[in-house]
Amino acid sequence: MGTAHQTPESQGEGALLSWIQQFAPYGVITLDRSFGIKSWNHWMEIHSSKRFQDVRGKDLFDLFRDLRQRRLASYFERALEGEASVLSSSLHQYLLPLPSPFPEPDFALMLQTARIAPLFSGGSVCGVVVVIEDVTQRERQAEELRRQHRRDEILSWALAHLLKAEQPRKSVRQLFFKVAEHLDFDSFLLYLRDVETGILSLFATGGLPTPSTQDFSNCRFSSLLVPQSHTILVLNSVQQRREPEYSALKHAGVSAAVVIPLVANERDLGLLCFATSSRSSISPGESDLLTTIGQYLATALDRENTSLQLYKAKEELSDHARLLEKRVQERTAQLRESVAELETFTYTLAHDLKAPIRGITGYCDILLHEFHDDLSPRSLLILNKVARTSERMDVLVKDLLAFSKVSQQSVVLTRLEIEPIIEDILALRAPEVRQALTVVKPLHRVFAHKELLQQVLSNLIDNAWKFVNPKTSPKITIRSEIVVHSSPTMRSRPLVFSANDMAEPDNNAVAAASQHVRLWVIDEGIGIPHEVHHKIFRIFERGVTSLAYEGTGMGLAIVARAMQRMAGSCGVESAPGTGSRFWIMLPVA
Repeated sequence: MGTAHQTPESQGEGALLSWIQQFAPYGVITLDRSFGIKSWNHWMEIHSSKRFQDVRGKDLFDLFRDLRQRRLASYFERALEGEASVLSSSLHQYLLPLPSPFPEPDFALMLQTARIAPLFSGGSVCGVVVVIEDVTQRERQAEELRRQHRRDEILSWALAHLLKAEQPRKSVRQLFFKVAEHLDFDSFLLYLRDVETGILSLFATGGLPTPSTQDFSNCRFSSLLVPQSHTILVLNSVQQRREPEYSALKHAGVSAAVVIPLVANERDLGLLCFATSSRSSISPGESDLLTTIGQYLATALDRENTSLQLYKAKEELSDHARLLEKRVQERTAQLRESVAELETFTYTLAHDLKAPIRGITGYCDILLHEFHDDLSPRSLLILNKVARTSERMDVLVKDLLAFSKVSQQSVVLTRLEIEPIIEDILALRAPEVRQALTVVKPLHRVFAHKELLQQVLSNLIDNAWKFVNPKTSPKITIRSEIVVHSSPTMRSRPLVFSANDMAEPDNNAVAAASQHVRLWVIDEGIGIPHEVHHKIFRIFERGVTSLAYEGTGMGLAIVARAMQRMAGSCGVESAPGTGSRFWIMLPVA
């Protein structure tokens, strides 16, 4: 950039910039130090409907005023200090309010992943570069898969619930409160027809939060149905209807409703009605799901009313259950495959990032040591920031590789002594760590994988050493105890992070064992707030936000993933100022 003639390298950079400007499948914006727009590529022109000529030089925060309201300006300010940030759609949904490519209410605005980074010129920060990626389609597909999976689970649960109920009439309230909650309905009504008299009467109600409960309960839904049609009736935009038969629903505040005839073996058993006052329409997918639920209920009621049809009803419901179970298994397999692909991608990406990070660190070291006297104080300050940033990136990449290795390596459980493993860990630590650590012997033997257990204990010991108050000497205690398998402090199931199956012990003795070893790593550090206990074992989650305690948020995620691979569990007992008591649970050897 500082030469007077174009070299092949500068020509290549020019070609890349031209491609980004005209053809890049993502938005690229560059800002000066006052956040004035310097460049605005073709992608941004298409999706924002703003031409570069119209926005050149304008303050980005004047064009998009909600950036400050949503407290996103700090990311741009940190970029001017040399710090790069990534905004995910799961946390922020979007950076700039651009219209979604899908005309759907749930995706009115484009979901985005954004990267906000410093823009360098001559070794100093001259502005900010923003890269915006449209992830709406990906999130839409993921949301649809989750929604379909959840609906399949609801159907399976409803079917199983009705199958085991000896008297379905008495269990419909519990069943349909769950269904109504899942589909965001406010209320339901169940009308049953008397077998002997054929009279239709109200049997059960739920919800009914509207002020005119009696109007809704007394609404003659049967009069809205076509006689003998036995087809579902969906009532959308009730408040805009002028017909007199809808007056009771309008007065009750109902905006949309669905009426499902309960018919089994050509017998009219009753009506099932759902209603909502918060939205004006019911989607075809929701009505199909309710139709299936209504079929299940009708079959169960018919089984209860007619003992002669009992066996046939059970067979039909069992067929439905097997079909639904197969669909759930197929979607679960798809999810496992997707997660496995994501783990492989994460490992490959982290591995490929090692070389450029080492290059950045090496060049920083060369500049700091060989050209120290030639650099201005400001240049040295920025260069030190770059060096620290590359070091943090190197630590993060190492942790990502460690997490991926834990997820992908082959695991075979064997009998292990814990004390030699702790000695191996301390041999690689400073003498101060050995002096601060107390092992309450003996430590019980466990069934585990040596490398994974060493990784778990290493991470817990390092955390206990790091998270202490300044000028306070760390004190770490490790002890073990035997607990029965049904202990209430144990997780009922291992933590699940990926599609990889849990490792099985090398013999049947472990599977049949009723006792486990709980190993405690206890410190007298700063402690962890109770409200974040459930999050700290997730990837990139930290219980401490202070800059005095550096970290990537991967250490405890590696612990949890390793314990899951070893068919174990983990947890923490802690409060601010009282230290932390981390525990892991493994089968006793």
